[in-house]
Amino acid sequence: KPPMLLFSCAVSSAQAPASVPPNDWAHTVKLNNGVAMPLISLGTWQYSPAVAESTVRLGLSLGYNHIDAALDYKNQRSVGKALAEHDRASYFLTTKVPSRTSASSAFADTSKDLAADLEQLGLSYVDLMLVHFPPVGNTLHCAAMQEQWRALETFYRAKKARAIGVSNYCQSSLRCIARAANVTPAVNQIKYHIGMGPDPIGLRSYGDRLGIVTQAYSPLGDGTGELISGALVTGIGAKHNKSGAQVSLRWVVGHGVPVSTKSTSASHLTANLDLFGWEVSAQEKEALDAATSPKGHPSFMCDA
Repeated sequence: KPPMLLFSCAVSSAQAPASVPPNDWAHTVKLNNGVAMPLISLGTWQYSPAVAESTVRLGLSLGYNHIDAALDYKNQRSVGKALAEHDRASYFLTTKVPSRTSASSAFADTSKDLAADLEQLGLSYVDLMLVHFPPVGNTLHCAAMQEQWRALETFYRAKKARAIGVSNYCQSSLRCIARAANVTPAVNQIKYHIGMGPDPIGLRSYGDRLGIVTQAYSPLGDGTGELISGALVTGIGAKHNKSGAQVSLRWVVGHGVPVSTKSTSASHLTANLDLFGWEVSAQEKEALDAATSPKGHPSFMCDA
């Protein structure tokens, strides 16, 4: 294995704007720069603008305080309309910019995308800005990845993001940007669910060693109902008066991993918030940890 390259310490000069909420929200994780991120977020992927707006409005009314968006979702203006009805200090907003492959233009192009995120959302800052995924070819475009990260660092220092991070990055991707980084990514958002094991490809523990919080997307798997209605999760759920989906989500946060979930149903959204104040037993956790189905991989763009 190549030697691990450690990131330098996060820049301390990028302080949160005065209007952000105090770091005493219940059920948060503290990022490596001290920012508190709510453990449960409401995702907006694959929603039309109208559905995105109504879902964010519904989620905020039900008690969600973390919304997950992205430039590539093409619905951020509608997300912004729903957010505009709430005090900026009342929610945490994550969004993303797409990858770039040209080292000569990655900084400028990413800077434009960062500005577009703010403009579309109607915000002066976001709480967490992520690089959505590595480019096709991953570290074959390492110089472009480093330039893109430099653009996020500049955005962070300008106090337009309270924290910055990545998504779908593997160890090789993180090592690439570490060689030029001044700020350690605060978060790596990856696919993470029962069936993949608690530490898929060693990526979660790798992030832990660097101070990078692993965040889960697709916590109920993709294209399968196994983590909603399968025998393992529903059997455990019956013992706790919880649904199979709640067991699957509880497994994620039980490992200290924040989770991004999504639904347009008020009842499902409410149930997805009910992950605290109860636990699976040690024996049940062992069974969930050992599950090998459904299959999944942390990233669709890299392997290690």
